[in-house]
Amino acid sequence: MALSNYYDEIDKIVASMSEYLGLSEDDYDDLSDFDDDSYIDEPCCTYSDIDTCGNILENYIGNLTTISKDPDDERIMALVEKTVKKLNKLNEKCEYELIEAVQGDDICEFIHNAAVEAGLVEHGENVADEWRDF
Repeated sequence: MALSNYYDEIDKIVASMSEYLGLSEDDYDDLSDFDDDSYIDEPCCTYSDIDTCGNILENYIGNLTTISKDPDDERIMALVEKTVKKLNKLNEKCEYELIEAVQGDDICEFIHNAAVEAGLVEHGENVADEWRDF
């Protein structure tokens, strides 16, 4: 799969998160006045947080595309670490409710597969696991 195809995977991850959290783009900013009982009074995350997650993954693919022109394991792994740590920080901000377990596994698989596609040669079972908190 070409790295450009990973953008479709990001859309699937974002859609999965939206469905899991019951959020849509209509809920982009403040959800505190939403009448549905399935929401807590003060939501820990909004659609904006889901969008931020998607942007982090898009930036990862964009940077991998550049690196893949002259692949280097060290540069790829540094990008993996930076991306996973950004996702950890975002999930922490959302009280660890933005990325649930199955989605976390999907995101780590996405990060790993994209790194290999970009030219990563030396890799373990999943390159994201070392830094993953979600």
